[in-house]
Order: sequence, then C-alpha cells, then structure tokens
Amino acid sequence: MRRFLTGCGAALAALALASTALAQTPAPDAAAKRAAAKTEGDAILAKAGAAALFDNISDQPDQDGAVVLQHKGSGLYCLFNPGRTDSEVVLFNPNGDDVGCRSVTSFDSRMVYATRTSLTLDQEIAAAVMALKVKYPKVKPYRAAVNPMIAKMLNSDKVPPSRTERFLVEGNYESVSVTVIDGWAIKYRLSGDAGMAKFLADAGDGIGWLMYVFKADTYHKAMTPGSPATPAGQPAS
Repeated sequence: MRRFLTGCGAALAALALASTALAQTPAPDAAAKRAAAKTEGDAILAKAGAAALFDNISDQPDQDGAVVLQHKGSGLYCLFNPGRTDSEVVLFNPNGDDVGCRSVTSFDSRMVYATRTSLTLDQEIAAAVMALKVKYPKVKPYRAAVNPMIAKMLNSDKVPPSRTERFLVEGNYESVSVTVIDGWAIKYRLSGDAGMAKFLADAGDGIGWLMYVFKADTYHKAMTPGSPATPAGQPAS
C-alpha cells in the first residue's frame, strides 16, 4: 500500500505541473496564497448558494494557492486554478444529491459531478456516453495508448474500479470517466484540443481522473467508523 501511495503522490505531482495556470505576478508567501485561495473558494460557494454543502480546504497546509473545495456527501474533490472567472460550483439539485464543479486549466476544460445513484458502473458509463453522443452526434471513438504506469494505477485494486471512454469530434478531444463509490457516481467530463489527445489521455483523464477517484475513495474511507482516520468506538465526523 505504501508503494502505491508513493507512486500515486508522484503522479499527482505530475498532474499539478500539467494543469497549473501560466505564471503570473511573483507569488506571495505560502500562507498568504492559501488565505487568498480560501477567500476565492468562499466566493465561489456563495455565488452557487453551496456553502453548506462543501468544505473549503484551500487553506490547509498541503495546499499551495489552489482553490480546493470538497463535497460533504460524496467526497467530490474540486480543484480550481486561482484567479479565473470561469470557475464555478453547480447545484443540479439544491439538496446536494447532484452537484458539479467546472474548472479550466491551461490545456483543457473539465466538469466533475457527484450524483446519488443506485446504478452499476456499467450503467453509469453507458448513460454518460449516451449524453455525450446526444450533444455530439458525430463523435468517433478514440483509442488512447495510455502511459502504462498510469494504466496500472487506475487498474490497481487499491482504488475503486472506473471506466473512461474517449472520443474525437470537430477538432476536439472529449472524454467521460465514471466511478461508483458508496452510492455516489463520480463523473468527469474533459474537453480539449484534438491535437493534444495523447497528452490529455495521460494527464487529463489519466492521472487527472485518478486524482478524483483517489480523493473520493480516501474521503469515504476516512468517514467509516473504525478506519485509521476514525478509530473504533469514535463516530465519524
């Protein structure tokens, strides 16, 4: 398990390099960056009317200026580049059973969702692909040769099973990814330039998707009584 987590940490570091915004003005010190990110995250939640449904963890010590929100029910991890006006949280159902986060990086745009579900993984990915084909009737499947290390981590028994389907349409790369964890469907829609398809398959819905699966799974395990994060006899928070 330690070896897997070490490999996952290195992979997520690679994601951070791939997804970070272009350099701007000289960065303030770490504490000031985290405080600014926390303020920005609060504003995103206030605009969506979602403050009661998400934790704003942008000011935690392991963050470095990114705006990071986490859905309280599903563990959906929402990562935003700071300073963008197109970052948003969307409540498809005001009770928090169907939420999404939209973000844009230097290379792609992405929407992550968390939805209460009783469907299987196969049923959820089929529904996600159908929705994509309704939006883009002329999509063609794209078979990516994903980096073997990334593929191994995604297929590891240390993370929940997931599915990704990739397509090309009208000069764009489009993909859908799904996992089901404790009655929640975590879904990921990524869009980028078709000329970057191989890169997006590795960094976007490869390592990027692994991060969302890993974060949601870790969240649920920490909420389980008796887990290392909640010792036996102590109720989950």
